[in-house]
Amino acid sequence: MADKPPSMQDFSELVTTWERQFNEFSNQVMGTDEFSRSINQWQKAQLEFQKNFSEAMAKQLANFNMPSRDDVITVSEQLREMDARLTRIEKMLSKASASPQGGAKKVGPKRTRKPPTKESGGGAA
Repeated sequence: MADKPPSMQDFSELVTTWERQFNEFSNQVMGTDEFSRSINQWQKAQLEFQKNFSEAMAKQLANFNMPSRDDVITVSEQLREMDARLTRIEKMLSKASASPQGGAKKVGPKRTRKPPTKESGGGAA
């Protein structure tokens, strides 16, 4: 007689049992002081590596006369500040030119020359 194939319910029970056993094992391992110390040491080593790598990268970029990440961020912040200033200046100028008193006067030379007339001989025939 052939064995009947496992049903979805059997599979679900198998997965649930496996999850419970794995959780119990993980809790036992992670609850120890040795595990906490090893994770703490690993994190310290990772942070030290990251710090050393960043310093080495900054030195290499300086050797190649290229900006570092901090340099690019600084320039970006300065550009944002200048853009904000320009926006404020543009708004002030548009308000001044739109005011009824004419706020800002036109700057330029006076237009005193008059076009030539026919009597003066300047017109085309």
